[in-house]
Amino acid sequence: MVSSKIDEKKQGKTLINEPDYEVGVQFINDYLNFCNDLQTNTGIVEWIGNRQDVSNEFKSELKRIIKEAESRDPELGLGFDPILDAQDNPDQFEIAHKDSEYLIVKGIDWPDFQLTLKLKLEGENTLVDGSGIINVLTEKRIKR
Repeated sequence: MVSSKIDEKKQGKTLINEPDYEVGVQFINDYLNFCNDLQTNTGIVEWIGNRQDVSNEFKSELKRIIKEAESRDPELGLGFDPILDAQDNPDQFEIAHKDSEYLIVKGIDWPDFQLTLKLKLEGENTLVDGSGIINVLTEKRIKR
């Protein structure tokens, strides 16, 4: 289930809405499982399109980037994974750093490999709004 975390400040009774960062970790680890599933015939756009924890903006931007890359080079396409912003990747991620709407995850078996995800709240739900080169500002991306 997609959710959000609501914390109460100790000083005053102001409620602060922040994303549920575990939604981002679950998403990226599910994505790694999808990528490693050699039995699947599902494409990346279809897999992301079926996710309830991904924003419509993410879905649209992924489609646009892939379509543009395939029109420029039908055989190679992008040449790297836009969600992971890499060709190689760890087997699983965990939280490295939280920064408001951004979440930095690191590889459990490859801690030097980090990735930026962008999260947003829609009502009570946390959605993944960006990952890798999808909807993540250049200055927020991890340098490779």
